[in-house]
Amino acid sequence: MLSLRVSVFFILALFTSLASAANAPKTFDNQYKAKLYGFNITVNNRLTKTAENQYDLLFKAESFIGSITEQSKMQWNPAQQTVSPLHYSYARRGLSKDRTAELSFDWKNKSVTNNVQKTSWQMDIAQKVQDKLSYQIQMQQDLLNGQKNFTYQIADGGRLKEYKFMTVGEEMLDTPLGKVNTIKVKRSRENDERVTYAWLAKDWNYLLVRLQQEEKGEAYTIYIHKATLDGKAIEKF
Repeated sequence: MLSLRVSVFFILALFTSLASAANAPKTFDNQYKAKLYGFNITVNNRLTKTAENQYDLLFKAESFIGSITEQSKMQWNPAQQTVSPLHYSYARRGLSKDRTAELSFDWKNKSVTNNVQKTSWQMDIAQKVQDKLSYQIQMQQDLLNGQKNFTYQIADGGRLKEYKFMTVGEEMLDTPLGKVNTIKVKRSRENDERVTYAWLAKDWNYLLVRLQQEEKGEAYTIYIHKATLDGKAIEKF
């Protein structure tokens, strides 16, 4: 009887381990193209696994006139299916005025240290606060878990901001990698004319395919150009 109990225990433990691994964030390495004010822009978006349950997310937009680089180091919690940011950095070069910012998260003491333009201060945070990049990975996981509407507290500029999203339907998109079925997600801002839409590939781990911001009758859009998911290049959706 003891042997049977031990065997059942190990089978259940193995099943739980495999289930957690299957639901962990999948790495990706994507490239997007856009045109803004007549300039061609290339955007690289890459999620890399750096250690057990730790990931590094990079977003870098480059053009002839400058660049913006954002990076988030985060911790994955398999039991809760959540990500927690550890460190976030932002650097803008050549676009009107250079700017840098860093946020270091201390989850033991529930605080974050902000360092913006060499000025440093601390603020208290709640357990599920995200940074300006990490929420994107959390949204992927929430979509995989069947959620339709999302609200995230974002540490930004020394205060907490609320980002609200809602799914507005499905849409088949034509892309350089072929047709792909997407979930369309909308972010709207209170007292702000800007509206942002994201199209996420439903059958490809909710990979970002298209991003569009609309403001004052103008629309600015980035489109996927190349993609790699879980170490495998996507030749065709």
